[in-house]
Amino acid sequence: MLRVARAVTRDPSVTWVRGGAEALPVPDAVATVGWALATVHHWPDVDAGLAEIRRALAPGARFLAVERQTEPDATGFASHGWTGAQAETFAAICESAGLTDARVESHRAGKRQVWTVHATRP
Repeated sequence: MLRVARAVTRDPSVTWVRGGAEALPVPDAVATVGWALATVHHWPDVDAGLAEIRRALAPGARFLAVERQTEPDATGFASHGWTGAQAETFAAICESAGLTDARVESHRAGKRQVWTVHATRP
């Protein structure tokens, strides 16, 4: 992922670094935006990941999580993503982690539907 990100980003003000949701390699309150694209369903510790995101976000910064919509009975690769209930649960966990204004939305992304959860660091 880092190789691809570096290849498509020519802006010298953008820095790409390796890190996991539970241990972001950035100082406190410096990120102006945070996002998780099709990764939250892989996080080993969602509470720790959200606590770390809150720590890294500057006051007023936004967080966005995007996951593919899945069916409750999906298995294998088809289960990679969220059901509507899982998206709502994640939004509630965002609020519990100290983020505010968490909301769930459904969007079309090409041929697929995705869930987004938006939240703000107070």
